[in-house]
Amino acid sequence: MRYAINALFVRWGINAGTETYVTNIVRPWYENQPSGCEFIFYCNQLPPWWKGDRPWFRAVILQRAKRVGWRIFYEQLWLPLVDLASCDALFAPGYVGSALLKKRQVITVHDAFAWLYPGEIGHLRSLYWRVFIPLSLRSRNSLITVSASTAADLKRLCHIDHQQIHVIHEAGSHLSAMNEGGAILERLGLEAGKYFHCVGFFKKIKNPYTILKAYRAYCATIGNNSPNKLVLVGHVGNDVGREIAEYASKIPGVILAGRLPDASLSDLYRNSAALIFASLYEGFGIPILEAQELGCPVVTSQSSSMPEVAGDGALFVDQNSASEIATALSKISEKAEAEALVGKGKLNYEKFSWQEASSMTLDVLRRFKR
Repeated sequence: MRYAINALFVRWGINAGTETYVTNIVRPWYENQPSGCEFIFYCNQLPPWWKGDRPWFRAVILQRAKRVGWRIFYEQLWLPLVDLASCDALFAPGYVGSALLKKRQVITVHDAFAWLYPGEIGHLRSLYWRVFIPLSLRSRNSLITVSASTAADLKRLCHIDHQQIHVIHEAGSHLSAMNEGGAILERLGLEAGKYFHCVGFFKKIKNPYTILKAYRAYCATIGNNSPNKLVLVGHVGNDVGREIAEYASKIPGVILAGRLPDASLSDLYRNSAALIFASLYEGFGIPILEAQELGCPVVTSQSSSMPEVAGDGALFVDQNSASEIATALSKISEKAEAEALVGKGKLNYEKFSWQEASSMTLDVLRRFKR
């Protein structure tokens, strides 16, 4: 069987969540040939882990796909009508398949932002997804979602037959082997165990203003004691991000770390008093598992997929309540509470595996036999 993989949407080093997904699902197929499988990997540039074409795995680089208009052209016209004649099926790990393609497709949809929070991803992209996700999910194609929460959203919003849907969870083990010896703490002026952190922070969906309000309330309750600092990690990429960053920079104790390489992020987790992940909505929530594996307590929301991912290894809050988040910050600062959550988190983390997710995804593809 020969499979095409549409990774044209990934901008390596920028698309954090979807880049992590593609890397951990596809890279094992690249490194070790699955029996009877060949792959063509369509991308706008080679991924960082690429070491050259393999006999069973070759890349086709379409640099123009970095621009949205060209990517849509390639996805919806060029690939299905011109270049996929030799392939048996298409794996589309980035939300949208090719509506005109007559071959079978497996499409991963990571969340329902296009319907529930269109402003988060841009209205044009939302419109594209709302039109082409249903079109590319014809009855003979299969849909992968990364959580049961997202599956339920898509059943309701797209009227998809539940038999088409395969829930294959993501994981959080990709940071475990990385360590830079705590250099990030020195660079940011941090002391181990004396800071909280947030990741991917500079987006409205991450609930920044409520979290910052909660942090100020937490600091006010500390009195003469020195409160933990708050480290904000993430790319500040647009006007919304810049507004959030400007607001946050005026709050004492807040540190803007920017986007960090994985080794730095790994060390930040290992030494943090807690990950604060009180998002308004998540299709999955990989940072929860990253934290749990690396022994970092977690405060997270009660909404969407987060309870499904965190299990009983997190302190849950009402994401709309600054006072409840502030109380959680004080509570998780207590040694006994933190240690209990770390233990539960490690047990929960073990339920998730990138290796298993990659194998299950390939199993779905292999159902399309010649």
